[in-house]
Amino acid sequence: MKATPVAKYLFADKVITDEMQQEIQFEKTGYSRNRKLLRIILGRGPRGFHGLKRALLKAQQNDLSKLLNKEDSEPSEYEKKLIMARSFLHNTVEKKQIDVESNKSFVQRQQSHEPRCRINLDNFTNLFLTASPYKEEIMIHIRHFTDSHGRIFPTKKGVTFPLPRWLKFECLLDEIEDYLENHRNQQQQMKWHIGGGVYVSLTPEFPTLDIRHFWKPDDSKEPIPTKKGVTLTRSKFDRLRSAVFELREVVPELNDAQLCMLDESHQNQLGVLICPECTPFGYEAQEEIESMDCDESDQQSQLTVNMDWN
Repeated sequence: MKATPVAKYLFADKVITDEMQQEIQFEKTGYSRNRKLLRIILGRGPRGFHGLKRALLKAQQNDLSKLLNKEDSEPSEYEKKLIMARSFLHNTVEKKQIDVESNKSFVQRQQSHEPRCRINLDNFTNLFLTASPYKEEIMIHIRHFTDSHGRIFPTKKGVTFPLPRWLKFECLLDEIEDYLENHRNQQQQMKWHIGGGVYVSLTPEFPTLDIRHFWKPDDSKEPIPTKKGVTLTRSKFDRLRSAVFELREVVPELNDAQLCMLDESHQNQLGVLICPECTPFGYEAQEEIESMDCDESDQQSQLTVNMDWN
């Protein structure tokens, strides 16, 4: 571990004091600085442990942060929820071979009727991770902002996550990081539907993450991408990963968020087909009826499903 940059981010996140940071820096060797930092962290409780993981990510020491995650003996309830969310997601792209040839985050916390947080993911393009109340619900955004008269305002360029959709996205972060780290050796495109019309995509040609709204024209069999979305480079993605811990602290509602797949309405196939989050572009039931060999009673049952859908 390189203790000096880690201590800088710990101080910026108010996990340690300025005096503690100076004590670390005054040590003569890297080994002694590491021991001093760890001794201080052990006295800061759970907040110090999670702060250390965030600081390691911000200091580009991702491998060490992963090791800390592996040391957790028992996953938290929130982590168990992420594992469950991951079980509902699958790669929507068919497997095919493709020819392939540190600044600190700026966090603003506001009153309850204002955005809960605004975390800067890129100093050059005003890209922020925000959490804002909307119609008595909390919406998470990854969105570009624009400057006007000394203030910044959100633009239409970005992605919106209701809390259940954010859970599905967050459970993919480890897999996305592994893909980006080894993108030169990847031969398969990855694409996940995380809810509504939003898809998360990775391609071997570019070490970037694309999160985008899709829509389906009447004359198209497959949904197509729109201009609404964001593309994250590796540095922006690293900032996003470190910001996730801050987000959990200011949005405790995430602990109570429920995946729609666990709702009683989804315990039968029709409930999934009429859910705008799971099936945002509708269900082409008629095509399946025409392609299926079924008797008269089966057709009557399918007709009832079509009437319910209409």
